[in-house]
Amino acid sequence: MRSQHVAIPLPRTIQLLEYVHTPPRPVVDDDTRASFTVVLARDHHRCAYCGDAGATTVDHVYPRSRGGGDNYGNLVAACADCNGRKADRTPEEADMPLLWVPRAPRTDHKRQHAIWRELTLSN
Repeated sequence: MRSQHVAIPLPRTIQLLEYVHTPPRPVVDDDTRASFTVVLARDHHRCAYCGDAGATTVDHVYPRSRGGGDNYGNLVAACADCNGRKADRTPEEADMPLLWVPRAPRTDHKRQHAIWRELTLSN
């Protein structure tokens, strides 16, 4: 296996000495019901409309009153001013475009990065 800075030789065979059962994790995608604290952490407390740091509220991109759900693809962090100004409208109606597309958090990416960092430090 190779990366930009490290080449890790792979063995031809691998012997399994002990089996460790890991239960399957639920799949988290854009349609999964989201919690507000995870949405704020996902967006790093940055407002999705103006980009200011310190967002303390969560806004429904497509309003709940119009059938928008509490899922990762419909929730963004927003500062109180932008959340109040957008009110019960879509971003297009309020003339407040999103700075990024809301997506489900990628926890596997962080874990993969930690594994690669561990491998590079051990060689």
